[in-house]
Amino acid sequence: MRIEIWVDSTDPPVGRVGDDDDARPFVGWIDLLAVLSGLLEPAGDEDGELGARAQTQLGEDV
Repeated sequence: MRIEIWVDSTDPPVGRVGDDDDARPFVGWIDLLAVLSGLLEPAGDEDGELGARAQTQLGEDV
């Protein structure tokens, strides 16, 4: 997975996170962390079961 962060200003940080096809905007550090967290959620199905590539000991898709 590749995540790019474009920063338009620094006080507060304002920009976009993602790739050219799907860039999500953020304003401030908390918003940036929330966007990153959403992009890095473990893969799972509707029942919350981890996907085929998931590491059961880590509880996340790697």
